[in-house]
Amino acid sequence: MSGKLGAAALLLGLAIVARTYTVEAGSSDPAFQKTTRDKLYSKEQATRGGELYVKFCEKCHTPEKVAEGKKPGPPIAGPKFLEAWADRTVGELFATIRDTMPSDGAVTLTADQVLDAVAHILQANGFPDGPAPLKNDDAMKTAVIVK
Repeated sequence: MSGKLGAAALLLGLAIVARTYTVEAGSSDPAFQKTTRDKLYSKEQATRGGELYVKFCEKCHTPEKVAEGKKPGPPIAGPKFLEAWADRTVGELFATIRDTMPSDGAVTLTADQVLDAVAHILQANGFPDGPAPLKNDDAMKTAVIVK
């Protein structure tokens, strides 16, 4: 009987270790969910995103740059942005930019350019930068935008 009990204890221990590793590695467990406060992007990446913003985005998203008679696009920073995007994921923001911007279809942004644009938006909303750039991975896709 002690052999079976020992094997059961070993399996339970392995299951606990596996569960702990999965949660810490970025599973969907809310206790370990990354947010925009977790230094998801690098300063250099946000700088590149800012340059893209000036080149492709500000003509629609900066009210004073919008052509007369045209309705401005939604803000990329500030209370209105945070209200619209709070509790949604960075992955949703990435997909929205990738799939719908620029709205005039004049340019197709690469995935890396979209990541840079997202980094710029995070920086513009006061979220901290970190040592590594934002990547197109599960951590980015599931990270939650917070107010």
